[in-house]
Parts: sequence; structure tokens; C-alpha cells
Amino acid sequence: MNIRLTIPLLSALLFLTACSDNEDKSVDKSITTENKNLSHQDREYQILDTRIGELTFENNYLVGVPTEQSRNKIFDAIDFQRACQAYIWSVPMTSFYAWKQSLYDMGGEDGQIHYFESYDSKLGGLTYNTSTPYVISFFDVSKQPTMITIPTNEVRGAVHNVWQIGLSQMTEPGQYLIIPEGSETPTSLPEGVKVVESNSNYVFFGVRLMAKSAKQRAQDLDDLTITGLDGKPLSDKGINRPELGVDGKQPRGMAFWSILNEAIQSEPVHERDRMMHDMLRPLGIEKDKPFNPSERQKALLEEAIVVGEIMAKNIDFSKTGRLDQSEYGPENNRWEIATASTPDQNRAYGMDLDGRAAWFYEAVTNDIAMHGMANGGWGQVYLDNYRDENGKGLDGGKHYTLTVRGDVNYAETFWTVTVYNIENRAIINNKMKRADVGSNIAGTQKNEDGNYVFHFAPEKPEGVAAANWVQTNLGEGWFVYFRAYSPSKEFVAQTPETILPNFVLVE
Repeated sequence: MNIRLTIPLLSALLFLTACSDNEDKSVDKSITTENKNLSHQDREYQILDTRIGELTFENNYLVGVPTEQSRNKIFDAIDFQRACQAYIWSVPMTSFYAWKQSLYDMGGEDGQIHYFESYDSKLGGLTYNTSTPYVISFFDVSKQPTMITIPTNEVRGAVHNVWQIGLSQMTEPGQYLIIPEGSETPTSLPEGVKVVESNSNYVFFGVRLMAKSAKQRAQDLDDLTITGLDGKPLSDKGINRPELGVDGKQPRGMAFWSILNEAIQSEPVHERDRMMHDMLRPLGIEKDKPFNPSERQKALLEEAIVVGEIMAKNIDFSKTGRLDQSEYGPENNRWEIATASTPDQNRAYGMDLDGRAAWFYEAVTNDIAMHGMANGGWGQVYLDNYRDENGKGLDGGKHYTLTVRGDVNYAETFWTVTVYNIENRAIINNKMKRADVGSNIAGTQKNEDGNYVFHFAPEKPEGVAAANWVQTNLGEGWFVYFRAYSPSKEFVAQTPETILPNFVLVE
């Protein structure tokens, strides 16, 4: 007996094929419109050739059930796809926990102040800048309310929850008390204390020391404190000053799922994340349950960690055409607005899922001051670039130039171009111990046309000023951030003369 495709089934199959193909007409159809029929004993079977393989149904797809073999294949596909999406969903939180762990791998602990000033100490941190010192700490407010004292307005930063959503800016001197959301405010607080509620147990605190003199920065660091209500420091170990940074990126392999499980076990579940928690349950990750994946679950998770990272990387490194908020310049301009996630991670009627994956795959923290293109033009502008003028990735073994006009005001304070490596999204670890070119680099020269020509190559090109060159590494892909501190109105408006040009490969 021949089974014919009904109109509803044909329509459904064509719809699924169209959805999976998107607009790329070169992709093969994922579900065929022809049946393969198999008779066996007392019934017939229909085989559909799909993107996830051949699936067999008793009688046919509409009126029959999947065979046991196909049933297992379908569940594997469901759980694999969910694991891949879980990677994208969890990037901000797993990054937070991985970053916290990296500080402890450098000798730190909860509540301790960690200080990063040197080039070597900043290696491994996701797209750290190299212009200002960082002061960082992680602490658990479910254990006790935490008081932070900001000594001066030249100490500027914020506190964030585990999803890296800002809880409060810290740009004014004074005392800030961080308590769990919904808890009672302690009585008898000193006058002027600002109370900040956190909807996560762990909190990230990070500030930059902006004073120009090293002596004043040292004094500001000494005057900054993190204590309990009794005034006792949360850590008695003093300031942690790592000499050499370690990787702070999201881990790979099963370590990723272990750190995600750690975060899930440690943190309250937000309402908007409940569905993803349900998707993780068949994979062995469930709140208040031990993480002991079966061999099947482990196999799916090990494969999904590779594909999940590939998906997040693709979203991040190919934002143009995918994320409207990152569009910059005319067609074929390779620069993008890096800050792809809104500070509260909401966009229109949904969660800024792809935007926050793009940003937190390569960066940490998010604040309205970092969105100079969208906030009216104050704070900073962050642009990124991963490709040359021909759309090919920037290769550490090749020589590129970037020409920045010398007669254009991009920023009222200064601007920099910083090189990061693709593998861990951290400042490039080169022999010259410098990752930047820019208006703030001493010795930077203009050419005879009055423009800045910057060179990116493994060896310094002949006749090029050292300050106009960043050394790249053979066999390593790289990308850059263009940061404009106090961006000019013209740069924010993207007037034609301010549009940054593409990188040019020197043959």
C-alpha cells in the first residue's frame, strides 16, 4: 500500500524546511517531501528524512507513533538542542562564576579586594582595558550585609548581580550597603548610606581608579573598604595583587556544565529563567539535586559544549545583520557596536538573549555609561572589529594597517585601539607587553597627511614608530576594541568623517 503525503502534512514539512533554511536558498531541504515506506509483519511504516536523521513512524507521521529507535533519537535531538541553547542562555552567569574562580586561582577569596594595574596582571581578563587600574571583589550577601566605602569621585564603578546586570553605580563618594532583595534594612545605619538590594546571592564589585597620580591612586585604594556592618573587613588577607593573570573565560568541556551547576545551586531562580531550568533537568542539571550525569547525558553535554560555544561565538563575531543594535557605518564597514546587550538585558517584549550572549562571551559587566552610542553621547563608546576589508578574520601572522584621521575629534578625553586574542578574548600576550595604540600613547606619530597609520603585525615594519605598532602572534586570531572616552557628538552621530575605516591587509 502506498502512503501519499496529505496537503496538511506537505504544508507542515515545507514550513519546517523553510524555517530551517531561513533565507539561504543554497541549504539543502531538511525534510524530504517523499516517503519511504517499509512493510513489516502486520503494519506499515513511514520514514521521514529530516535534519536529525531518518525517523520511522508506525503507519505514518500523522496517525502513528515513532518507533522505539526513533523515539530515542528524537529525545537525543531535543536534549542536545536544549544544551546548546543553555550555553547561549547562561553565558553571563557562567562568565561571572568563571571570573570569580579565576581570582581565587590567583590567591584570592570572597570579600577580598583584588588589584590589577600591570599588563601581566590583566592577562586573561575578558577584554580588560589597559589604561586604568581595576579594583575587583566578589562576595556573598546571603551570608551577611556588605558595606562598601567609596572614598572619592575618582573611584568609579558599580555592583552587579550574577547575570552581570547592574545593581547600582558607584560614582559618588560615600557608603553603600548591599543586602539581599526583600530582606529588612538594618537599623541604626550611619547617615547617608545608600542601600542596594541584590537579587542574587553573589555580587560583583568593580571600580576603576581614575586619579592621574600613582600616589593618589594608592591612597584611594587604601581608603576603599569592604566590610560587614561591624566594620570588620570581609577578608583579613589584605589586598590581593596578582603578578600574572589567568584565564577568566567560560571553561570548556564538562567544566562548563560543572560551573553552571554550581551557579544554579548557589543562586535563586529568577522567574524569567524557569523554563530554561526545566530544559536542563533531563540533562542532569537541576536545582537542589546532585550533578551526576549518566553516560548518555555526558555524551550530549560534551558535544553541546562545542556546538554551544560555536553558536555564541558566531553571534558575537557576526553581529552585523543579526543584531540591529550593533549596526555601525555604511554597508561593508566591518566595525560593530560592541555593547550588544541592554544594561537590564531586556529588549522590546523579550529577553536580550543573543545580545547578552554576544557581549558577555567577550566582555564583563554592563552599564549605561558604556553605551555612548545609545545614551545620548556620554561615558564611553565601544566598537569592535574582527575582520579585514575583505571580511576575512584578522590573522596574527599577517600585516594590517588601520588609518585613523588625525583631524577628527573622536573623543573629548582620549581614544584607544586595543588588541585581544580570539581564543580567550583577553589582551594579547605579546613580547612587547603592549596591546594598544591610540591618542593617549606617548610617541604616537602622524603621517605626512596628518593621519594616524597604525600597524598590526608580528614584526615591526621598517620605518614605523614603535608607538604606532602592536605586535601580533603567529597562529593566533585577534580582534580589537576602539574605545572613545567621553565621545564627541560627531562620533556618536556617525557623521561621515568620523566613520572608522576597515583594516587593510598589506600584501
